[in-house]
Amino acid sequence: MSRVVITGLGLVIANGIGVKDAWNALVHGKDGAGDVTSFDTSQYKIHRACEVKNFKIDTVFKNETTANTIHKYTYSAAKEALEDSGLHDRTKYNCERFGIAIGTLAGELPPFEFLLRNSPEEKANGFDMNVALTYPPSSITTLLSEDFGFEGPNMVSLNACSSGNHAIAWAYDLLMGGMVDVMLVGGGELIPQTEFTHFHNLKALAPVKCQPFDRDRKGLIIGEGAGIMVMETLDFAKKRGADIYAELMSNGMSCDGHHMTAPHPEGAGAIKAMLDALSEAKLSYKDIDYINAHGTGTPLNDRMETLAIKSVFKERAKDIPVSSIKSMIGHTMGAASAIESVVSCLSIKNNIIPPTINYETPDPECDLDYVPNEGRERKVNCVLNNSFAFGGNNVTNIFSRL
Repeated sequence: MSRVVITGLGLVIANGIGVKDAWNALVHGKDGAGDVTSFDTSQYKIHRACEVKNFKIDTVFKNETTANTIHKYTYSAAKEALEDSGLHDRTKYNCERFGIAIGTLAGELPPFEFLLRNSPEEKANGFDMNVALTYPPSSITTLLSEDFGFEGPNMVSLNACSSGNHAIAWAYDLLMGGMVDVMLVGGGELIPQTEFTHFHNLKALAPVKCQPFDRDRKGLIIGEGAGIMVMETLDFAKKRGADIYAELMSNGMSCDGHHMTAPHPEGAGAIKAMLDALSEAKLSYKDIDYINAHGTGTPLNDRMETLAIKSVFKERAKDIPVSSIKSMIGHTMGAASAIESVVSCLSIKNNIIPPTINYETPDPECDLDYVPNEGRERKVNCVLNNSFAFGGNNVTNIFSRL
C-alpha cells in the first residue's frame, strides 16, 4: 500500500490571505470577526461574522462570471497550493491520475440569493450565467478541473461541517489504493444569508466573539474562505523531489445517530472517530502532540468534545495542548476541517500551536489545556484534527512528521 503525504498548502481566511499572512495572523491570535457586509443584517439580533477582507482577484478565470462565487476562494487557495507543491507545470505528468475533492456546506447559495433578493416577482428569477455555471454543486470541482487541467476523479463532499475532512478521507483512499498519484483536496465556503439565518434562528450565533471552551461562551461566529492541500503518494513525491509538510496517517469516521443538531452528550461518535483514527495509524494516544479541536464555541459541542478527549487520552488529556482556530476565523462550515488540516500541517512544519483566543473564564466542565490567547512554541510531530458535524457526522484525521 502507498503512503500519503502533503506537499502544497493554500489558505484564504478572514484574518489572512495566503499561507504566510494567514499563518502569521493565527499564531499571533488575530481576530477576523467584524460586522457583516455581504447582506443586510438590520432585521437580525446578531450582526457579526468572519468575512474575508480585501480579497483581490489577480488573475483571469476561464469563466469570468464565477469571480463572485465560492470559486474565487477555492481557485486562489488551489493555485497557491499547486505552486507551493512544485506542480504548477503539469505538462510533464499524466493528469488523468490527478484528481480533486472539495468539501462545502452551502456550495453556491449566494448567487441564487442575490437574484431572489433583487427581483422575487420575476418568473425567470433564479437563473443567470452565474447560476448556470455554479449549479449543481459539482461545478466546484468541475471548474477547478478546467482551471488546472486535472483529468482524474473529482468529487464534492456535502456532509455538513465535516465535509472537508470527508473529502480528504476520500482522496486518501484513492491514493492509498494506487488509483491516482495526486489529489487537490480541501474545502471552500461563502457566507450565505440562508446559512446565517439558520444558525441565527437556532440561537447558535455569538453576538460579539467566539469563545471556545470558555465558561461564558455564547455560540459560534460564521466564517468563510478556503483551505486546499496537495496530497500525493510518497513514491510520487520522492520521484519528483518534492518538499513534504507532513504525512496523512489515517482518518476515523463515525455517525452519532443521535440528533440532527445536538452532539451525543457523552461524545460516543467523537470517541469512535478518534479511536479509529489512532488504530488505523497504528498510534497510541500517547503519540499525539497537539489536538486541533472542532471547538465551535457552543455550550454543547465544547463540553462534548472535552469529555470525548478525556475518554480517549485518559491520564494524558490535561497535558496535551488543545486549541480552536474557530475563535479567530469563525466556523467556516464545510471548509472548516480542511482549513484546520492545513493548519495542522503548518503546526508540524513550524513547531508552533496557534491559540484559542477570547478565552477569559475557565469552565469547570472544560478543563483541558486550550492554549489560551497566545500561540505556543512546542515540538509537534503528530496532530489529531477533529471535525464533528450536524447530524453527528464525525471525521478525525491524523497528520505526522515524515
